[in-house]
Amino acid sequence: MSSPPPFQSRGSSDNRADYQAAFLQRVHRLLQLAYESLKPADYQTAEEDDITGDLCDHMKHLTQIAPTEKWMGHFSIHDQDPSSGVTSVKTGLPRKGKRRPKIDIRIVCKHQVPNRGYCIEAKRLYRSDSVGEYLDDEGIGAFILGEYAKDDDHGGMIGYVQTGKMQDWLSRVETRLPKLSHHRMVDKARSWEAANFRKGPRLCFKTSHTRNSGREFTVFHVFFVFGAEA
Repeated sequence: MSSPPPFQSRGSSDNRADYQAAFLQRVHRLLQLAYESLKPADYQTAEEDDITGDLCDHMKHLTQIAPTEKWMGHFSIHDQDPSSGVTSVKTGLPRKGKRRPKIDIRIVCKHQVPNRGYCIEAKRLYRSDSVGEYLDDEGIGAFILGEYAKDDDHGGMIGYVQTGKMQDWLSRVETRLPKLSHHRMVDKARSWEAANFRKGPRLCFKTSHTRNSGREFTVFHVFFVFGAEA
């Protein structure tokens, strides 16, 4: 398979879909390589921040110190990254300073002007209320409300599956997603689609949502195993 096309500025829109696809493929390749660097058994009871920090450290190594593919040097990794220019949905006031929402992971491609970024929120899946946290206003809901990635068309969720059976977790998330406000179900077959990225995560899905502004937003859901049963 041929390599994805190089990036160009957003001002050239003829092949924008191709560049977007290449960017998403590379983001998910970095995530998969970072996951492969970890020993899942070491993280079966680890806190979310600890897992995310180690994933980010490995991606930073690939992008800043020892890139294994040329394109990696054009990317930068930011963890616990404050999101600016956000207005609170609850109060209607700007969220500034310490009140700014912090995105777990932001992956940025610096080979474009303006830079292209991809925001990710991570959650542990390990207890009965974990799916609720995955879907609430500090999970996928933050994307739908526009508190995360407010100027983007794509964002990501990562589920760190630490207990139980993977298929059970996937079913719970898939079943509850259509109950979210602004979840866009084109048809039953497309409300939860598998997303396949070359050399990317084995378990990746995508869902579509409509924000209050009317802008459509796509979420890619990645699930990494850290102690779950097959």
